[in-house]
Amino acid sequence: MDARPLVTEAEFSLSETPTEAEREAHASRQRWRLPVPRYLKEVYTWAYVAPYVKRIFDHQWVPAVILWFQDQPLMRSVLAEIKPGDRVYMPASVYGTFCIDMSNKAAPGPVTISDISTIQLYGLRKKRRAFNLKNLLIRRANAADPIKGPYDVAVSFLLLHEVPEDYKTMIVNNLLDQVDLGGKAIFVDYHKMKWWQPLWPVMAFVAWSLEPFTFALWKNEIADYVTPDRRAKFEWTKTTSFGGLYQRVVAVRKAL
Repeated sequence: MDARPLVTEAEFSLSETPTEAEREAHASRQRWRLPVPRYLKEVYTWAYVAPYVKRIFDHQWVPAVILWFQDQPLMRSVLAEIKPGDRVYMPASVYGTFCIDMSNKAAPGPVTISDISTIQLYGLRKKRRAFNLKNLLIRRANAADPIKGPYDVAVSFLLLHEVPEDYKTMIVNNLLDQVDLGGKAIFVDYHKMKWWQPLWPVMAFVAWSLEPFTFALWKNEIADYVTPDRRAKFEWTKTTSFGGLYQRVVAVRKAL
């Protein structure tokens, strides 16, 4: 692993009238002191926190297999919503090429990706260097407390099924708050399958044994996590795919 720090910031205390740059630098340093959430260590160390995970999982064939080879359609459904020059934000990194593809699609617009796991951030930095992604900005943050916008596109890609209920509520609402007028939030995640979907028993076992927070998305709509006042500010559309196993929800912020 590259041991060099991802950021180097001088220690300083805020003045009585700090500039915006000072505020951001101070906030950035505070984010690097954040602890990894307890649920992530208890449930997902094997996938996101352990030192070995990047070597094992960060290859496109891995999400392809995990997603029953629906990775490309799901990624394309997000990329289709991004235009060159868009300001894009994603509050959790993902394995494979999606971060690279998203940065290339939005260029020259900035793509900000944050994560609470430093292992994931080191992986992002390696991709930025290897693929010369000059518009990719890497930040450390808890997904429930995203990097402040505004953004044209905010993306939650297979994140909500990996977090507890209180985190789902915070992530969805706080992400919507970062969307600029006319911008959109895109949520791609698991969904309650059609009765005829043959993967029912397999996916139920995976959820029970490895991803227990998934079951909530089989019962609840993503929009149900949004407060009524926020929900009214957006136009909502939802599509499902692969026998109902996956959903894409797009929330477009209404112009004033």
